[in-house]
Amino acid sequence: MAERPISIDSVRDFFAAVLARDAAALALIEAAGAELELREQGFVFSLPALHAALDPGQILAYRDFRKLLYDSTLNQELSAFDAEVTLLRSSGKVDSSLYCLRRNSQP
Repeated sequence: MAERPISIDSVRDFFAAVLARDAAALALIEAAGAELELREQGFVFSLPALHAALDPGQILAYRDFRKLLYDSTLNQELSAFDAEVTLLRSSGKVDSSLYCLRRNSQP
């Protein structure tokens, strides 16, 4: 079975699985080590770490993955889950900044 490039749908579906505490999504986060982390405020990640976890075969080049995210309506789509991706810590550079997938309201 040939691998397919990652799509914005697969990123959204992964984020939805994280929000639902899906076992496979949590296992992927745990396997990534410190690069991806569940914290009290939400799921914390850098873009390179997210790309490496979701596209381990690097079918889609990192720069194309980053463009895919920035050209998407991902946060609007995540609003259906009452969630959003926010900038958690800016390093001044997109690739080394940290982002957080978080719920807008806590249950």
